Formats: sequence, structure tokens, C-alpha cells
Amino acid sequence: MFRIYPAVDIKGGKCVRLYQGEMRRETVFSSCPWEMALLWESQGASYLHVVDLDGAVGESLANLDSVKEILDRVHIPVQVGGGVRSEGDIRKLLSLGAQRVVLGTRALTESAFLKEAIDKFGSQVIVSVDTRNGEIAVRGWTKKTGRSLKEVVEHLISSGAARMIHTDITRDGTLRGYDQSVLEPLLDKGIGIIAAGGISAIEDVAKLKALTPRGLEGAIIGRALYSGDITLSEVLKLEEE
Repeated sequence: MFRIYPAVDIKGGKCVRLYQGEMRRETVFSSCPWEMALLWESQGASYLHVVDLDGAVGESLANLDSVKEILDRVHIPVQVGGGVRSEGDIRKLLSLGAQRVVLGTRALTESAFLKEAIDKFGSQVIVSVDTRNGEIAVRGWTKKTGRSLKEVVEHLISSGAARMIHTDITRDGTLRGYDQSVLEPLLDKGIGIIAAGGISAIEDVAKLKALTPRGLEGAIIGRALYSGDITLSEVLKLEEE
């Protein structure tokens, strides 16, 4: 099933969108993230994607109170990420009601942590792989690793990952449209893909949905929903088709 994930990114307790992942280039859309989460739920969203941006670059679970408020109020599944660096962090978020926990930097830099997390939590964890011009970036998109997307995906598969998120950093928050070519190293590999970064029109989503037979499972949409370039009601029709 192809699924749409409205994004709720939290920085300093507020709901924001960044431009190309740069923490200094933020647009605040709400001072109350849980209200945005409830808005997307009320408009028909079946799943939410929540990110603790401060946690991604600093202290683990930095916006835990804001995340908890969302989990306490919505009645749809939520996947939560941003600064998840230990088994304790994973257990904490799951205990608060997260359906899935998104792993990033540590899962991509420490093979033992990745394997242990997958062995213990299975499909309750999902790895986010973010690229800038084809190169993997970690630590809140601030550090390049020198590893290719193809290499990392093969490692995820061998570790038992069921699905992954891929974000094209150069497109994220830009409304420049989704570059479908970045997905080629990921498709037809037997791992589910959730795509993000630059989605700006319903046509972007339709093209992604056409890749469902090749492993594309969904799309995370952020700025385009907040700016009104895409309405959730129209894009959810693609989810239902």
C-alpha cells in the first residue's frame, strides 16, 4: 500500500520547515506542533512523520515533551525520529506510543547498533538515509560520510531492514520538485522505500506511486502541505486509488 506521511518537524518546541536541512534557515508554521498533527489527522492522514530537529544535531530526544504531546493526542500511527542514539531512546519512544522509531546517524555509522536494533525491534524501527548529491550525510545532515547510497542500502538489507526512508537533502524544503532519479539505486532491492525531499506538486506524488511495484511504499510531504501547494485531501486520493 502506498501511504502519505505529513511531516511535523520540531525545533525549539515549534513546528518548522527547514531549507535544505539548514538549521538557520527555518520557517515557523506553528508554535504548537500537536495542533498541526491534529490538523493533518482531521484532514484524513493515516500516518504522521515527526522529527525532533534539535535532537538530530544535539541532545537526544531534545523535544520529547512536544513529541509526547503529539503521541498523547492523535489516534493514528506516528513514526518519530531525530537524535535516537540508544536502545533506551527507542524503548522510550515506543513506550510513549510511537508506532515506529526512525534511526539515523548511529545506525549508519555503527553496524552493531543497527543489527541489534533490527534484531530486537524488527519493523518497529526504520532507518533514515539522507543524501546530498548522492553522498550519505549524517548528524542532522551536517557531516558527509563518503559512503554511497548503493553501499548503505546493501548493508541495510543484509542487516535485515524491512524498509527505509530516503531524503534528498538538496531538494528538501525547496519546493523544486522531486528528483526521481535518486531512487534508482534503491528500487527493486526487496526493501520498502519511503521517499522525501522537494515534493511540490500532486504530479510528484503520482510519479512516486507509479513506483510501488518496484518497492516504493510512501512519500513524506512537508513544506508543500504547509504552503498550500498541495492539499492533503487531493493527495490522499492517490493513497486510496
